[in-house]
Amino acid sequence: MRRRLAAVLVLTTLVSLPIVNPPPVAQASTACTGWTSTRVPPTTIRVLRTSGSAAGKVQTVNFERYVQVVEMSEWPSTWPAEALQVGAVTVKQYAWYFAMNYRGGTGTGGCYDVTDNTADQVYRPETRIPVASVIAAADATWDVSLTKSGKFMLTGYRAGITTVCGSDADGVHLFQHSVYGCAQAGMTAEQILHLYYDPIVIWSAPAKPNTTFLSPPEQGQLTTGTSVTASWAEAAAAGRTITSRSLSLALAQPIHGSCSVDRWLPAAPAWHSTGVSPQTVTGLQPGLCYRFLLQVTDSNGTTTSSRSGTMLIDPLAPTGSFSAPALTIVTTSATTATPAWSENPVAGTTIVNRILTTEYAAQPSAGSCAGALWTTLSQSTSASPASVSGLKKLMCYRFRVTVTDSAGHTGSWASGDLLVS
Repeated sequence: MRRRLAAVLVLTTLVSLPIVNPPPVAQASTACTGWTSTRVPPTTIRVLRTSGSAAGKVQTVNFERYVQVVEMSEWPSTWPAEALQVGAVTVKQYAWYFAMNYRGGTGTGGCYDVTDNTADQVYRPETRIPVASVIAAADATWDVSLTKSGKFMLTGYRAGITTVCGSDADGVHLFQHSVYGCAQAGMTAEQILHLYYDPIVIWSAPAKPNTTFLSPPEQGQLTTGTSVTASWAEAAAAGRTITSRSLSLALAQPIHGSCSVDRWLPAAPAWHSTGVSPQTVTGLQPGLCYRFLLQVTDSNGTTTSSRSGTMLIDPLAPTGSFSAPALTIVTTSATTATPAWSENPVAGTTIVNRILTTEYAAQPSAGSCAGALWTTLSQSTSASPASVSGLKKLMCYRFRVTVTDSAGHTGSWASGDLLVS
């Protein structure tokens, strides 16, 4: 077996705990559960049962219940909440990893991701009934995941032989008894995870709804015609939904062709929408600057506000739009993107200059680009469709085209966001 039970410790307040080591992963040619998201946990997992009346059978198990039952077996339920939260993260991510990386195992009923014994993690739903402390730990950390060196991390844990906080940290395993010591010392679950697994990135779902404008993008100025489409992405915190939204327009006088001004007023005539993305407004006045203001409210009554980038209205400016990535958020595992767009010069003119700008940012929250701080990665004069390589995992990307026509008018537009998983 890959794991063995730890020797009984001479510690009257603690119990002997099993060992979970990251094993070598033999990559199979096919998938089992085949989960792909590194931000949203699987809904189910396939478990090979090895004892009792179900021995030899593969069961499809609710993943959240699986995590609770395993933690009930592997971690003492009377330990401090912070230690149990650390345990919930490591138990969940260990199984989650193998729901994504199939090792080729099969039993009666088909393939399985993990076994129910010490070869993986102990799963005994018939006898190990989760108590409130264990359920609360899983609930509190359900949207947490760990990455290391840009990759979804395979977690491991051992019992350890000391309660001295962090004394046996090796960057690969948790040592349960010293984790207990850390929790007793007042450390948070996040601090403990960093202490034992660093360097890692801990991702979690936002605590409030967030939004990000795809068009006009939140940073920078676009020059466009008198009709504009606002497109945005929105995400609610775990367990909540977006219940209402309010989109309006503000306007300003440009200064020397720039919309970087301090004074913004409600648009006149007023424009307002409560609809979902995208929304189009027409009849914008030439020579003015506009921007969209958005408020979304979730089912808990929490409201978040955001504003788009700015737009300088020029009816003679060439216009266009991206077909890939379109004005949505697209998730991909590819490291190469092919942005594609249309270009529509005003009659009698032609496009004489073009700049394609690729921007990137770290995901500010799990699976979202909302609020990202964008940085220019590269620029080219490529025509549509273009090829952009070298994308990195767990990063956000977007593209911006700026074109100038033969009459000297400039137009620009942006793509949706591309999340590399």
